[in-house]
Amino acid sequence: MRNRDNNQSSAILNGAPFKTLLVFSLPIILGNVFQQLYNIVDAIVVGRFVGDIPLRGISIASPIMDIFYALLLGVSIGVGVLVGRLSGEGNWEKLKRVHITTLFAGGAVSLLFTAIGFLFSRSILLAQGYSEKSVSEAMQYLSIIYAGLIFCFFYNYLASALRSWGNSRVPFVVLLVSSTVHAGLDILLCGVFGLGITGVACSTVFCQILSTLWLALYIEKKCPALSLKGEKIRPDLTLLGSIAAYAWAAALQQAVVTIGRFLVQGMLAPLGESTVTGYNMGVRIEQFLFCFSQGISAAMVVAVAQNMGHGSGKRARTFYYTTLKCMVGLLLLLGSIAFFFAPKLVGIFSDNPDVIEAGTTYLHIMAFLYLLAFFGEAIQSFFRGLGRLRLTMIASVGSIILRVVLSYFLVPLWGIGGICAAVVCGWCLIVFGFGSYSLYCSRRI
Repeated sequence: MRNRDNNQSSAILNGAPFKTLLVFSLPIILGNVFQQLYNIVDAIVVGRFVGDIPLRGISIASPIMDIFYALLLGVSIGVGVLVGRLSGEGNWEKLKRVHITTLFAGGAVSLLFTAIGFLFSRSILLAQGYSEKSVSEAMQYLSIIYAGLIFCFFYNYLASALRSWGNSRVPFVVLLVSSTVHAGLDILLCGVFGLGITGVACSTVFCQILSTLWLALYIEKKCPALSLKGEKIRPDLTLLGSIAAYAWAAALQQAVVTIGRFLVQGMLAPLGESTVTGYNMGVRIEQFLFCFSQGISAAMVVAVAQNMGHGSGKRARTFYYTTLKCMVGLLLLLGSIAFFFAPKLVGIFSDNPDVIEAGTTYLHIMAFLYLLAFFGEAIQSFFRGLGRLRLTMIASVGSIILRVVLSYFLVPLWGIGGICAAVVCGWCLIVFGFGSYSLYCSRRI
C-alpha cells in the first residue's frame, strides 16, 4: 500500500494532469457520495418508517447540525492544505508536529462546539417559528449528534490528512464500509427496533467512531509521516498560529454556506413546514450532486498545494484549467438529472405532495444553473491550494451575505423562487468577481 501511495503522490507531481486529476478525484467523489448518504439515508428511513413529523424534525435539525459539521470539516480542509504543502516540501519533522498539535486543538474545539450546541439549539429553532413537536424531534436527534462531534472531527481530519499526503483510496474504503453499516443500522434501529429518530442518530455516531478508529489504526501501520509511534504526544504550541491561519478561514468559509441556508430556511417558515421540508429535501439532492464537483475540486487542491510546495507553478496552473473544463462536462450530466427526475428524487423522502412540489420547484429552477456553483467551487479550491484561505473565506462570506439579504426581500414575493434567485446571485459574485482574479493569479504563478 505504501508503494501505491508513493505512486499516487508521484503522479500529482509528474503525471498527465487530466488523468491524474480523474484518478485521484474518483475515490474522493465516491467518498463524498457516501458521506452524503449518511444524512440522506437518515431522512429516507425516518420519512418511510416514522412519518412526517420526525422527518420535519430532521429537516429543521440538519442546517444547524451542518453548521458544526462544516466548521469541523473546514478545519480539516485547512490543515490538510498545510499537510499537502509540507508533504510536497518533504518536511516530515514539522508535518508530524503539525499533525499531533491539530489532534489536540481540534478535539478541544469539538468539545466546545458540543457545549454550544446543547445550550442554544432549542432556543434558536423555537425562535425561527417551528412547532414544539418538530423542535422536540429535532432535539432528540441533535443531542446524540452533538455528543459525537469529537469523532466527526477526528474522522474528517484523519481522512483529509491522508488525502493531502497522497492517499485518497483508504479514506474512501473506510467511508464505503461505514456508510453501508450506517444504512443497515438505520433500518435495524429505526425500522425494526422502533427507536425512531434516536436510532438514526445513534447509527451516525457509531459509524463516525468506527471510521475514526479504522483510519487511526491504518495511519499507525502504513503512514510513517503521520504515525504517533515513538513520538511525544503533546501539542507544539508554537505551531498553533500557523495551524490556525490555515484552519480558521477554511472553517468559516465552509460554515457560512450552511449558516446562510439556515437563515434562509427560517425565512421560508411562514410558508409552512411542508414547504421547508420540501426545500430541504431539494437541497439534500443538490448536495448529493455537488459531491462530484467538490471531489474534483478537492483533488485539485492537493495537486496545486503539492506542486506549489514542489516549486512547479506551471503544473499547478494546468490542474486548475483542467478542473474548469471538467465542470462543464459535469453540468451536462448532473443538470439533466436534476431537471428531468426532480419529482422522483424528492419523492424518495416523502409521499406528501406539498413536500414533493416544493422540492421539485427548487430543482427545476436550479438544475442548469449549477454550472455557476461548479465554477465557484473550482475557483475557491484553486485559492485553497495556493494557501490563500482568507480570500476564499471573503468570497464565501460576501456570497452568503448577498444571498441572505436578497432572500429577505425576494422570498415574500416569490417563495422558493426568491431563494433560487438569491442563491444564483451569490454564485455570480464568486464566479465573475473572484473568478477573474483567479485567472490573473494563475498567469503569475
